[in-house]
Amino acid sequence: MNKKYLKLVMLSTLGLLLIANTAAADTYLNWCGKEWWVRSGTGNPGGNYWSSSSNNVWIDENQKLHLTIQKVGDIWYSTEVDTTSTDYSYGVYKWTVSSPILNLDPNIVAAMFFRHNDTNEIDIEATQWGWIYSDRLSYSVQPNAYQSAITYDSPYQNAADVTYSFDWEPTYVHFTAKLSNGAVISDWNCTDQTSIPHVEGGVAMQMWLMSHLAPINGQNAEMVLSNFSYVPS
Repeated sequence: MNKKYLKLVMLSTLGLLLIANTAAADTYLNWCGKEWWVRSGTGNPGGNYWSSSSNNVWIDENQKLHLTIQKVGDIWYSTEVDTTSTDYSYGVYKWTVSSPILNLDPNIVAAMFFRHNDTNEIDIEATQWGWIYSDRLSYSVQPNAYQSAITYDSPYQNAADVTYSFDWEPTYVHFTAKLSNGAVISDWNCTDQTSIPHVEGGVAMQMWLMSHLAPINGQNAEMVLSNFSYVPS
């Protein structure tokens, strides 16, 4: 074989290996004193494409975390970050979201949650579940307990700097949403003993598309989180 040709083949093969290794490498972020894994690939919820690109998920100069829904080429990408630690349990979980997420496109879900598995999960989800006139916020304690809040025409639909939280104890999960001035705009106390988890798990945040349907308005979207905290019981 021609030496020049052999060299080109070897360089090409090395390049493909490097690309493969780069694509396979996990992506991590450090935010609010915790390590987060950035999801990539495809899968549920919604049968979405998930991007770990720094163009889709990043921490800005003010230490705010940005999660996005973005169209790249012909594909809409969702985003998710998960704690690498899975020893979270009872306690108070709080997220402060700088951007308004109660006014997102109806096909978009912005989620903040604890998860062990599908039947041991506590969710805060800003979404209208694909319906223009639906409430804008959902709380759930899987598998059986659910509550919707913030009506579609609520004066709070454009609120920013909202703190979303839940206080999880063995006998209840108490959800609240508060404005920056401390005003409570949503409150629900779940006492459904068939649903409240009693196991450890991890924490995650997502932006995803219902059934991987494009936003009705055809626009990219963003959730900007300025803080997350967990205070164990």
